[in-house]
Amino acid sequence: MAFWTCRETASSAAHIHDYDEYMLVVQGCYTLIIEAKRIPVNAGEEYFIPRGVLHAGEVSAGTRTTHAFGGHRANRIV
Repeated sequence: MAFWTCRETASSAAHIHDYDEYMLVVQGCYTLIIEAKRIPVNAGEEYFIPRGVLHAGEVSAGTRTTHAFGGHRANRIV
């Protein structure tokens, strides 16, 4: 799980995961870019990205999101 608050407008480069990703926008808007299609995901909306799908994103300042990554555990410092 990841909980992000984006303080600045930003974008991510296109990338692929070897695990599924589920995201929920809590506040603001996150625009997914999949197969050259722009998909705005607004507050209260969710989106499922299957593993192996090339995707990128753009986020506006103040946006808060929650992401669940299937099959991938965060590295922990012990």
